Amino acid sequence: MITAIIIDDEQLARETLLIMLEHYFKDKIKVLADVPSIKEGVFAITYHKPDLVFLDIEMPNENGLKLFTYFKEILFSVIFVTAHNRFAIEALKLSALDYILKPVNFIDLKETINLYEKKVSKGVSQQKVESLFQAMNPMPDPYGKIALPTFTGFQLEKISTIMYCEADQNYTKLYIFPDKTILVSKSISYVEDSLPKEIFFRIHKSYLVNMNYIKSYNRTDGYRVELENGVMLDVASRRHQKFVTVLTNGNSKI
Repeated sequence: MITAIIIDDEQLARETLLIMLEHYFKDKIKVLADVPSIKEGVFAITYHKPDLVFLDIEMPNENGLKLFTYFKEILFSVIFVTAHNRFAIEALKLSALDYILKPVNFIDLKETINLYEKKVSKGVSQQKVESLFQAMNPMPDPYGKIALPTFTGFQLEKISTIMYCEADQNYTKLYIFPDKTILVSKSISYVEDSLPKEIFFRIHKSYLVNMNYIKSYNRTDGYRVELENGVMLDVASRRHQKFVTVLTNGNSKI
């Protein structure tokens, strides 16, 4: 018997799905709980440890994707439930994750559950979750947000608040304005590829800087930049000329 939980902020949607599962799939699926929020969903998953979670994507307080940030390991499978949003559907397809459209109908539900049974999958891989985040935000807006992979899941931050990034072996420290630090479980090269090149520049093998936070550039004692918060960072000599060109030609949004 497959154990399941439903997470959806719409009571009617939860009740409809619950009735369909109990009526048509009572020999296959046992619904242990249906809850209206991510917070309650986290509690229900922790308590019941279900095989499967039916998860709504569009919810007012916390987006459904936020669920994954609360777990170090995702030991349950997920079937996303979404309204007819072409962008979200394409993202789910790219990530190879299962979904059904609202309003849920018997044919789609049966097909999705059959696919789940054929896969006999337990848990969602971190790679699939990461792929979904990237598909939902393929070209980060400099004034929007980016999903940062951490050791506990993902953290969303405004790109414009990232002052600079510092390599820490195979990880990266992100310094967020005004005084927050995030350790990302990816290399600085990965972070560099994820951020918009219009406002971020790799001044050193260890540093990636948001050009909007540069206060001054000093060439008298080596090559160094001073940021708005007073931090001084070295500029590699081999990157110096290109950096000066970008700085003086106004290629960044300073």
